[in-house]
Order: sequence, then C-alpha cells, then structure tokens
Amino acid sequence: MASFSSLGIGSGLDTATMLEQLKAGEQTRLKPYTLLQTSYKSKISAWGQISSSMSALQTSVKSLSNDAFNTLTVSSNKAFSATATTGANADSHEVTVEQLAMAHKIKTEGVDSADDAQGEANNGIRTVTITTGSGDSAKTTTVELKDDETSLNQIANAINKQDGGVSANVQLTNDGYQLVLSSKSTGSDGKISVKVEGDDKLGDMLNTSAGGRPVNGPDNGDGMYLVTDAQDAWLKVDGSSYTRSSNNISDIISGVTLQLKAVSEDNKSEQLTMTRDTGAIKTSVKDFVEKYNALLKMTTAASKYVENDTSGLKDDQVATQNGESGALMGDSTLRGMVSELRTAVNGTYGSSDADITSLADIGIKIDAATGQMTLNESKIDAAIADNPDGIADMFMGRGTNEGMAVKLGTIITKYVGDPETKTDGLIKTSTDSLDEQVKIMQTQLDKTQKLIDAQVERYRVQFSALDSTMSQLNSLQNQMTGLLSKL
Repeated sequence: MASFSSLGIGSGLDTATMLEQLKAGEQTRLKPYTLLQTSYKSKISAWGQISSSMSALQTSVKSLSNDAFNTLTVSSNKAFSATATTGANADSHEVTVEQLAMAHKIKTEGVDSADDAQGEANNGIRTVTITTGSGDSAKTTTVELKDDETSLNQIANAINKQDGGVSANVQLTNDGYQLVLSSKSTGSDGKISVKVEGDDKLGDMLNTSAGGRPVNGPDNGDGMYLVTDAQDAWLKVDGSSYTRSSNNISDIISGVTLQLKAVSEDNKSEQLTMTRDTGAIKTSVKDFVEKYNALLKMTTAASKYVENDTSGLKDDQVATQNGESGALMGDSTLRGMVSELRTAVNGTYGSSDADITSLADIGIKIDAATGQMTLNESKIDAAIADNPDGIADMFMGRGTNEGMAVKLGTIITKYVGDPETKTDGLIKTSTDSLDEQVKIMQTQLDKTQKLIDAQVERYRVQFSALDSTMSQLNSLQNQMTGLLSKL
C-alpha cells in the first residue's frame, strides 16, 4: 500500500491523519474474532493443564489398584538374592543352594603364534560348526575359512562376527597361545560341541563332542581341553529339589526371581522372608491425596466465576467477561468430570460389614465446599497397622465389590484416555474441537484483514483523487484571480 505521508499536499487538508483514523476504525472489525480465538486458546491451555494433572492422578490411582498393596520387603541372604514382583505373596521359604550353574568353556592346545595358520593348505574351504545345547533348543554357529584364514586370531574373529551362542578369544598362557570358546548360556543348555569339515589337521585341534578333554584326565578323543564344565544349578526350596540351567530362576516361587550367588554354607538352608511393605501403602495414599487436591485446585480455578464490572457502561454498551473468571467457566464437560470424581471419593466400598469402607475410615477428611482432602497421619498409620487388608479391599475391591481405585480409574480413563491401551478421552475430543475453532477464527481474521486492507486502499485512492481535484481547482482559482486583476 502507498504511503499516507504525501496525502493532503494538494488539498491542504490533513487527509493522512483522516486515513489513519479510518484504518483504525476498520481494524475494530477484527476484535470479535480475536476475542473468540483468544478464548479458545485459553480453554485449550486450561484443558492441557487439567489433563496433565489428571494423568498424574491416574498414575497414583493405578498404584492403589495394585502395587501399593503388593510391594514386598524381601530378606537379605548370603547364597542368593530374591526379587519379588506383583504376583508374589507375603510368605517365607527355606532355600538351599547346592550347586551354581556354570557356563561351559573349552580351550585348544597352546601354539607358538596366534597368527600362524593351523589348518591344511588344500586350496579349499573348511567349515567349523559350533553347537551349544541339544535338541530343539540347540544353537548352531557356522563359519567358513579359507586356507589363509585358519590362525587362532582369524578363527576367533570369524566366530565372534557370527554373534552366536559362544564367544571366542585368544589368550597367551605359559603353554603358548590358546583359543578359548565360552558359552553364552550357563548349564547343560550351553554345552559346546565343535566339528570341523574339510580340514583334518584343524579338526584334530578343534573337534570336540564329549565336552572337552580333561586337562589331567584320560584322553576322550576331544581335540580341545575342558576349562569349565557345563553345570546346572541345584537347589532345594521348602524341601523339594530343583535343577535349572540358569542361576536366575523365576519358575519355582510364584512372582519371585531367585538369583543364586554361592553354594550354601555347610549345605544349610537360608530362610527367604517376604513381608508386606506397609510403608508403600502410606506413601501411595499420601501421593493420591496430593494429586487429587492439586487437580481440584486446578479445576476450581478453571471454572471460577467473577462478576462482570458494569460500572461506567452506557445503556447501549455490553459488558465483556471478567478477565479473572476461569477459562472453562460454565464448561459442561469440566463440570461433569468434577462431579463424577467427587462422587467417587465420597462413596462407600466393599461389604456393608467391613471395618473400612470409605476414606474417612482411614483418616482422610473431605471438605464439603472445596472438595479438598486432609490426611490424618496418625489415623492412617493405625489403620495400616491394624487392617492393611481392609484398606486394600476398599481401594482395590474384592470379589464382585468394586474398589474406589478401580472406579476412579474408570472415570479418569473416560476423560484422559489411557496411553497403555492407546485410547483417547473426552478432554482430547474437546481440545480437538477447540483447535478447529482456532483455525476457523484465524481464517476469518485473514479474510477480514484483506477486506480491511482493500477498503483502506479505496479510501486512499479517493483522498488522492480529492487532492488532485483540489490542486487543479486551486490552480484555476489562481489563474482567474490573475486575469481579473488585469481588467
């Protein structure tokens, strides 16, 4: 658009200022759309904050649906350690570790150089097949070697490149350089056998089918020597004997993984004790109260109503919404969500004859006006000490009786969805709709701005024409005045 600064020269009128005033007046046509767009953006922001707070509460509620009441304190033991998952029960077991699982390891005879060829020069390809385990669970690693690829270093590199069931390395010992093969699996499942085809000389060094030749024992026909035998773990749990190929055992005690570390001293059992961690219950309840209060504080601010200030308004003027009111004031989705949450936390759960059926029974008082919770720590401590199962039943439910945490979880998922199941909630639906409204308002603003720019340009053209006309008239007037003065 042309500059306004040259307007008014011909006419002597301040048309540039007049045009700026007209432009400012036209710009007011954008205000309704700008206000609406700002309102939509404020609502999206408010929903975003509430959604984050709801997700935090969702995490807390999930803990009260399971982990808080299934967290166990596990005893410390010498021969083994134990890890309890949510499927474990508070209990004790007698455990004796009789033998640890060991990984099979074998080695070649020593040679003078790790870089000298150990195979025949037959202008062919020899195949080295290494098998760990047996039957359906067996793993096979196969490498093919040329005549100039049979040094210990080359064989080790070729095996490791396959990333199979064994690792290979070359060690310099008092007996010379030795190729050492180590199984990546412990126990009989990792027992190594080696077979060479296409090179008898290399086969004499590597072929192993009986677990390896004992270093100081009889010749069993194997080319490689035994370093560590493939050994299964042996243990007793509560008097029953078990054999496992690994030292990490998770299929004996339900929900418990045993990590065997050493053979039990004098073959005596140790007691594995798992007790309920009551501290986890209190921690989870306190976290729930904090997260719930934070959410209620946020929803209260978002729905707050502050009366409009109408002082000084004329009869034909309309008051705008007070800026201190919440962005979601009057929103039916928010109102419904808060109502459902407050109804759930004020409800009773479990059987009618239970000692603990509501939050009040464990020391949580709810303000009727604000919905805020207050936790009496002395009362929750007493409830946890006297009846932890009753608290669990109230939150988790039992049988056909729905628990509070389960009900709250359903409500929260309805509004924020669940990332684990990849479902969206009503909040996402609301914000998606608001996003569309923001885009519509932006489109309307862009269109209106173009109309305004076009209208202002028309004003500028008219003022320019006025300037030109006035300039011509002034010139004519001056000419007439000059002629008349000569008569």
